[in-house]
Amino acid sequence: MSRALIATLVIIVLVLGSISAAYLLLIQEKEVSTSSVAKPVKSTSFKPQPRKPKHTITPPKTSKTLSVETRKSIWTSRELTRSETAEHAETIELSFPYIYERPKNWNGKCIIFVHGMGGDKSVWRMDMDEFKKYGYCVFAFDLPHHGERGRYRPGDFYDVVYRGSKEIILIEKFLRADGAEEVYLISKSLGSIVSGVALGSSRMEKAALLLASANLSYVLSRVKPRTEAERAALQELLNNPEKLREIDPLYHLPNYGGMVELHCGKRDQLLPPESCIMAYEAASSAKSRKLIWHDLGHRMPLREYFDYVLEFFEGGEKAESRLLALVDIPETCGNGICDVGEDWRSCPYDCIGRRLLVAFQLHIEELPGHPPYYNESKTVFMEYAETLDRLANLFEKYGAKLSIQTEKHFADADVKFGRFILRELEARGHGIGVQSHLGHHIRELGLKTDEEKLRYNRAVKEVVAKALGHDPTNLGGGFELEDVGLLGVCDGCLGFISMTALEKPYYRQTRNSPTKLHPWILPRVQMISLKTGEWLNHDESGTIVYIPGWYKAKSFEIDCRKDPDCLAEAKRSLQEALSDMEPGMVNTWYASSHLYQCGSGAEVDKVLRAYEEWLKELKPLMEKGEIVFLTFDEIAQIYLRWEKAHRLVAG
Repeated sequence: MSRALIATLVIIVLVLGSISAAYLLLIQEKEVSTSSVAKPVKSTSFKPQPRKPKHTITPPKTSKTLSVETRKSIWTSRELTRSETAEHAETIELSFPYIYERPKNWNGKCIIFVHGMGGDKSVWRMDMDEFKKYGYCVFAFDLPHHGERGRYRPGDFYDVVYRGSKEIILIEKFLRADGAEEVYLISKSLGSIVSGVALGSSRMEKAALLLASANLSYVLSRVKPRTEAERAALQELLNNPEKLREIDPLYHLPNYGGMVELHCGKRDQLLPPESCIMAYEAASSAKSRKLIWHDLGHRMPLREYFDYVLEFFEGGEKAESRLLALVDIPETCGNGICDVGEDWRSCPYDCIGRRLLVAFQLHIEELPGHPPYYNESKTVFMEYAETLDRLANLFEKYGAKLSIQTEKHFADADVKFGRFILRELEARGHGIGVQSHLGHHIRELGLKTDEEKLRYNRAVKEVVAKALGHDPTNLGGGFELEDVGLLGVCDGCLGFISMTALEKPYYRQTRNSPTKLHPWILPRVQMISLKTGEWLNHDESGTIVYIPGWYKAKSFEIDCRKDPDCLAEAKRSLQEALSDMEPGMVNTWYASSHLYQCGSGAEVDKVLRAYEEWLKELKPLMEKGEIVFLTFDEIAQIYLRWEKAHRLVAG
């Protein structure tokens, strides 16, 4: 046998041996420890859904799982296309340091971990070990200019986000090529900015963004540079909006179609809570999205987020919410075409066009001062019942409606004195709901716990139900509960479908004018302090719809007894809403007054004249269909139909 032939055979044997050894190395797996994670006590000022402590964090032990740390790896395999109907051979090249581990009980799912500024892949060591116990393979890597890839400098921000986001997409392909059935992501701080950009081009099924943010112009303009180099780097980005847009999650998250959770620190000074809200709102096409608040600054330890994210990753498809189950839509609704048999009421998603849904909110509660309660004086009650009837007649004359929300004493008097004005007005097309802004009643009645507040709200609802002959389904106020979701549609809840009237206390606390035109489903949060803004975010798992009003306004009541220009702010607010409403969306607006603000005696005539002049101005807009007067119940139904179609499209 020639030396050349022998040499060739030796080379072949060595190559085959190397391949076999590499293969055996790659399939080695680690036995994972049985330690686990415990959930901390939550803040008293903000209470998410209660969770039972599950585990206790234990220090990571020496790993027997395959741990690959390399600067360059070439992986050749077969990867499913997006349609999962065709296959192609692809070489995946990872030219950066990483850790890749698969546990013995691998569930076919992998998690990509993306660290924050100044960190590296090793900061996820404990987090990865905990998730591996549940069968997840884990992958962490060094972002550009971090860890083994160098030291981060202020001028590197663009490069970190731009290159890092592309590397995440490559890692996703790498994991799928290696057999991952689903790929998830967990990121933190700067890593969440990088990930927010990457998600716009990925098909990852689920992502948890910790300390997330978007709108980098907003974020970076609030950074206080520590050095001249930092100042110059910031200014360079801020002066180049096109370059900044390339790395801003605000412009990439709208393209993500998977499921996402965003975890925000309520006291975060580095990435303001507002920027986390912006990231949540940017993920508008997500199959599902959830915003979770933590009473923390700029930190998110494992014990704080683990139970939330594990439940998110372990959960399957969500069943339709109780709210959306209340409404039906045509089978073709959601195809983007207003088909025969559909209209803007039955299928607003396809047919609503450009119109503003308008309501007039009339609260009925006790007169200021210390007069008799409505149910203590038939004379007082009958006088105001007559005024209410006259106001309703005036609105009917112009094709408009009232959305009345009454406290319990007026509803009780309506039955007690046999007038039944509320039932009559509902039959005439007006809306009747509950006024349940507890306000001074909390102090008077000593209401402290959710149980006590719910009992009071239930008592008001029962009195109004007796006056109407059925349960009312909307309320104004009621926001003082620790869990506002208890007012809505769920087991043990009060069963209201929609809610209004927080704009006034929101403005008092924040000096921010309300800027919402579209209804949303409230998250299950406590809102007696409105400053943190949790209540402004949509949560599809919530139990009650919020209908916004008084758009960009600074006053929130109409009182025409003494002010000759009493409707000026309402008119200005309405014009702002008309100017800013978005075609294809459910755009809403309402103004508010109290029944006692109609006055008494000769004052009533003066007030009704002011309202009539306003309604005359609105009549042309109503005739063109640009505005439509509806009750709160009707608006809630239309919004839920829109949301139901939107969920189908997103799914």
